[in-house]
Amino acid sequence: MHSIRKQSGHAAMLFAMMIPAFFGIFTLASDGARALQSKARLEDAAEAAVLAIAAHNADNSGSSSGSAINKKIASDWIGQYMQDMQAISDIKITKLNCNDIAECKEGLENGESRYFQYEILAKTNHLSWFPGNNSTAGFGESFDVVGSATARKFQSESVDVMFVSDFSGSMNNKWSGGSNSRRYKDLIKIIGDVIKELDKFNNAHTTTTNRVGFTGFNTYTRKTADNSCYQDQYDRSAGRTVNKIFEVKGCKSRSSGGAKFHDIAMTDNYNEFKNTIKYFKPGGGTASYQGIIRGAQMMDAAPEPRPRRIMIILSDGIDSKRSRANKLVEEGMCSKILLKLGNANTSDGKAIKTKMAVVGFDYNPASNPSLAKCVGEHNVYGANNPEDVLNKILELISEEIGHLK
Repeated sequence: MHSIRKQSGHAAMLFAMMIPAFFGIFTLASDGARALQSKARLEDAAEAAVLAIAAHNADNSGSSSGSAINKKIASDWIGQYMQDMQAISDIKITKLNCNDIAECKEGLENGESRYFQYEILAKTNHLSWFPGNNSTAGFGESFDVVGSATARKFQSESVDVMFVSDFSGSMNNKWSGGSNSRRYKDLIKIIGDVIKELDKFNNAHTTTTNRVGFTGFNTYTRKTADNSCYQDQYDRSAGRTVNKIFEVKGCKSRSSGGAKFHDIAMTDNYNEFKNTIKYFKPGGGTASYQGIIRGAQMMDAAPEPRPRRIMIILSDGIDSKRSRANKLVEEGMCSKILLKLGNANTSDGKAIKTKMAVVGFDYNPASNPSLAKCVGEHNVYGANNPEDVLNKILELISEEIGHLK
């Protein structure tokens, strides 16, 4: 009995000595499990955030870690998922063009679709339940977890693209990022580069094709190649113009201002399209509303509309008659265009998605309030060199979003 009591005393002492170790294991297991769970939730949050960022399609410039708007989207999503975090320690968002991704470049050579890739890396900080001390192991006062995700944005359904292009006199000027001496030459080249990408899609999909159309504008639009039919879309007042916005206007005699351009109906004959626009030249004043209205009329008249319609307004400056442009937008010019073009179906019954966007040459198009209000500020993109303009347009055309684990 004495021996048993002695052994019991030894066991009790041993157990007492091991209590700190057991508690340390418990604390490490508790906070360790929390860390693993938090990391899994952060991975889910990052995936949801990067898909939202890709869908939102905002500019990602501003800093090396991404734009303010994209960081806001990511923070909002992470905040919804990570209820027990102390703070978001870091967020880094990267957007890569196809030319920056070896796999994408190789895919283009094999006829695969172009895509843009978005990547997000996030770190959150969490308070420890059991921080530990000199005698007990722990995670410290707080611990960090890191999560990441990647999304790719592809072109999916076929699209009708209407280029509403500024051919006013200022497009004959040089610009800071131009590879050519004059803006309009870069504009023509960029449209040609976009067509090359659309042609790759057409070659890979035999049941449907992308199409492009063109309307140029300076003070007016021009319907015919011989410059004999100038169209003034403005009909005595802003309200009257908007009410009759889809009525094709008659021809008028106007000075060309040295310009040479005309409408090109929606087509998938890319060679003929490119051979036509390469002879266009700018001149005269600027009235973007003329091109917007005419572009809408041409899209509406195009037979067999594609599942997606995109009107891309390419310009370098502010309208000569800014008050008229503002009144037209206030009267609902752009909302009526979007409603009419979007309230339609394809020949096989699919609803048509319609979008308008502005891409500016060497200026901030947000400084033109009427254009920004027309298409929505999130659809206004400034660009300072041809590659920027091209990438903005190709990204607008890209629609389908897929994610990578």
